[in-house]
Amino acid sequence: MEAEYVPIKTSDKPSWTYFFRQVLVVLVLWTSYIIGGLSLGTPTVAIPQLRKEANSTAAVSDAVASWMTSTTGYSGSICIFIIVPIGHYLGRKFTIKVIFMSTLISSSIIYFSKSAMHIIISQMILGLTTAAHTSVFLLTLTEYSSPKYRGVFLTLKSASIFWGMWVANAIGIFTHYKYIGLIGILCSSYSLIIAFIIPESPYWLAYRGRYDECAVAHRWLKGVNEDAEEELDFLVKSQKELVKNFDSVQSLRKYMQNCLIAIKQPDIFKPLLLCFLVTALYNFLGKMVCAVYSIEMMKKLSSNQTTVYMGVLILDGFTVLGMYVGCGLSKIFKRRTLLLSTSIIGTIFLFAMSIYLYLINISVLPENDYVIVAMLVVYSLAVCCGPLILAISISAELMPMRFRSCCVLVYSIFCLIFISTTLKIAPYVFNMFGFHGAYLGFGICSAICITLVYKYLPETKDRTLHEIAEIFKPKGLKEEATQSKLLNDTK
Repeated sequence: MEAEYVPIKTSDKPSWTYFFRQVLVVLVLWTSYIIGGLSLGTPTVAIPQLRKEANSTAAVSDAVASWMTSTTGYSGSICIFIIVPIGHYLGRKFTIKVIFMSTLISSSIIYFSKSAMHIIISQMILGLTTAAHTSVFLLTLTEYSSPKYRGVFLTLKSASIFWGMWVANAIGIFTHYKYIGLIGILCSSYSLIIAFIIPESPYWLAYRGRYDECAVAHRWLKGVNEDAEEELDFLVKSQKELVKNFDSVQSLRKYMQNCLIAIKQPDIFKPLLLCFLVTALYNFLGKMVCAVYSIEMMKKLSSNQTTVYMGVLILDGFTVLGMYVGCGLSKIFKRRTLLLSTSIIGTIFLFAMSIYLYLINISVLPENDYVIVAMLVVYSLAVCCGPLILAISISAELMPMRFRSCCVLVYSIFCLIFISTTLKIAPYVFNMFGFHGAYLGFGICSAICITLVYKYLPETKDRTLHEIAEIFKPKGLKEEATQSKLLNDTK
């Protein structure tokens, strides 16, 4: 027999207690993204250090270097088949514990590493965390957050990744890269302890039919004000309706069969395709490639070593600054408006950098380190204010309410393979077409994505997950749901 929940009297009194409780949960997830950033930044500084220690570039060949940067994503695309079932059947809280155990092991390997192979092994293990970042943790962030704070929490998540990369670059430039692993060990240990304190996701509890526990967790996180109780009531009713059609406690095989049926429906595949589109836009803008290969890129753009290292740290600093500025702008502007405007600016600067570097290449203009760094800074600010913080955040909001675990699995595989392949082939593209050719290619691809986003992406700001899901429902179902709501309100 399913456990029920009892509605209680609402209270309009605002309380910072519930906000800080949500921050406590989100802080744990942010920490995992910081560790992911540390991992992404490790090859950036480890490659030149390993080559310097061996006094030979052969110590880390271009092929090995490309595997060091892309292994995490490819490993994550396999680990996604492990982490999503864990999140679906055992809960979000248990998943968080598993992730931080894996980051503890991965960070320890980096700390004791002595070769490129050790780093590759560490990156393979961290694939489990990367898989969670694009799947279960996206759901967890949206499920634990109130609509009022959800946008900021999701955008600051992206800033956490680049904080990790900045810290990794700073450590690698001034000391040995192994200390990156020590930071990861400390962060993992702290978060593992907090993971035992936080409650289970109310959405997951409702999905499993544990409505009384769902109510307790929801009220602990979001309080008992009118909006929170309305959200809780809608959550419980929608999950009860879902259970009528699909048993929430079912075998993995049966669940996947139901997913294959559901994913063909418009309210499932339409938002999923839009998730693919905004993620492709972010990746085609090339910021992740520029961040991972920042030192190698700056060395080819400038022969001055001081300029190289200072340029990398300056770019990382403006990257983080841009994301915090973007978080502030996201509270003022609509998500769609901010995404499109900043993407257009970023694309313009991609074309501008392509033309400038091409003119240098054919000796029409002299090379100027300050101009190159300045253009990269403006480009970074534009991309970080919008696409970098909004792409995955919007994807998390668009993710269909029905069969979220299945949809996020498909999305994660696309996301991880896409970015890993981009990072894998980037060195070869730079060598074959030069940086001016690479920037031109990124600019053309991102321009195509911007056109499609402008045409098809709806606005998601300040809407609950259920309201966003209603946008993609067929017209007949929308009218039926509206009539049913009006009837219930009348009663």
